[in-house]
Amino acid sequence: MDGITNYLNTQYTNATNSAAATGATSSLGKIDSTSTKEDLEEAVKSFETYFVEKMLKDVQENLKSDDEDGIMGQYTDFYMDSTLQTLAGEIVDSCGGNLTDTLVEQMARNYGIDISEEEN
Repeated sequence: MDGITNYLNTQYTNATNSAAATGATSSLGKIDSTSTKEDLEEAVKSFETYFVEKMLKDVQENLKSDDEDGIMGQYTDFYMDSTLQTLAGEIVDSCGGNLTDTLVEQMARNYGIDISEEEN
């Protein structure tokens, strides 16, 4: 039974990671030369949130105990993923300022978007 549980947990983790990565990259894929500064900020924050969430999940995985393999462990994993995603977004919103601004400016240069008028 442990083999099935491990397999299902692995599939769930892979699907969750894939969905998060797809969400982060899809918002970046919508950026073009007609995008606004707000569009750039939204895409960058989505991308930053994905990386912070990934880091938090790696920390969680390193701290996980062996007795969390049962049904309660699966429920805990499900709710913990949601909690980590929310926490990652809050970390980016409260601490991401300089990095977010730098990435937005870089993307604006790369896509030829003039954000100087929008800063007022």
